[in-house]
Amino acid sequence: MPVDQEPDTPLPASDAAPKPPGEEAFRLLVDAVQDYAIFLLGRDGQVLTWNPGAQRAKGYAASEIIGRHFSVFYTPEEREAGRPGQLLDRAAEEGRVEDEGWRVRKDGTRFWADVILTALRDANGTLYGFAKITRDLTERRQAEEQLRTLSIEQHARAAAEESLKVRDRFLSVASHELKTPVATLQLAAESLLRARELGRLDDARLETGLARILKSTGRLGALVSELLDVSLLSAERQHQEREATDVVALVREVAARFDDVMDGDSRIRVDAPPDAVVMADASRLDQVFTNLIDNALKYSPGNEPIEVHVTDEPELVTVSVADRGIGLDAATEARLFEAFSRGDNAAHVPGLGLGLFITQQIVERHGGRIEAQRGPGAVGSVFCVSLPKGAA
Repeated sequence: MPVDQEPDTPLPASDAAPKPPGEEAFRLLVDAVQDYAIFLLGRDGQVLTWNPGAQRAKGYAASEIIGRHFSVFYTPEEREAGRPGQLLDRAAEEGRVEDEGWRVRKDGTRFWADVILTALRDANGTLYGFAKITRDLTERRQAEEQLRTLSIEQHARAAAEESLKVRDRFLSVASHELKTPVATLQLAAESLLRARELGRLDDARLETGLARILKSTGRLGALVSELLDVSLLSAERQHQEREATDVVALVREVAARFDDVMDGDSRIRVDAPPDAVVMADASRLDQVFTNLIDNALKYSPGNEPIEVHVTDEPELVTVSVADRGIGLDAATEARLFEAFSRGDNAAHVPGLGLGLFITQQIVERHGGRIEAQRGPGAVGSVFCVSLPKGAA
């Protein structure tokens, strides 16, 4: 165009593009589309028109499909279920319906299609038929399936690696913890045998040796019991008998057992209402409170008291166990309830690091929650168990 010519100046008639009528322009547009099947259906679902994109997607030439019912594109299962007719009814009622699913080509192969079905009505609202637009999304679906498969494989690989880490951590902790009582048992037995051979096995030495043996066997028994509990939890074979359980009475019973072991030197203070009842497995809750109180005593130096508070709320019973011991550091707090996890500040305390893991599993199987936090002024720690009153 010359630079001095106005932009709106019409081109000479000889250079202007031909302008086909509206219907012809629309037909040219539809026929030019290769990636979408675009065609019309009659009110009853018969195919009225066919474009090259439809032939490419579905495999039928126009002469083979026009006049046939569009249900031929659906799988036998969907035809038997009446799916094609249901879609027509929905489109007629709602004006438009979109659907994804398997469709069938002329040669019987299937492809994943995204379909839009639109009702066509004249100016008086009379239903003329339907416009149907179909896009083949098989490649996209295959790519999504491959991504999902890859994701599943990655998760499985990560889970397997984590299982190996847990196993290695367990072997490391268990070998260390089991060596000590076994070595003590062996030394105590050898000492008693030597004393007998030398004629020095008096009552005092026998009592000392037997006390060491009993202490070591008790420790071994506790370790084996922890491992058995974890095995039961992991295999989901743990059986819980739910019955009305008075949490206050149970907490006081557990506290009394510790007082007996400490020869009446009571460090455990219980603050509780007269009763607080939940539906629970009493033996397992006993294990929860025993673990928490035992944990608090282990990590509390000297004669610092252990505070146990029971709160009876409308829907929950809450039990908190607070100590004034060494407390929780940030690293320990983050992995406190993991199996075989023990904080760096717990090196002097024997155990497999399973007590809190087992406790959490039992509480959660009752539909409850357990949380841990640092005590007031960052002194000690507080473990809080919340249990629903009804059966979970």
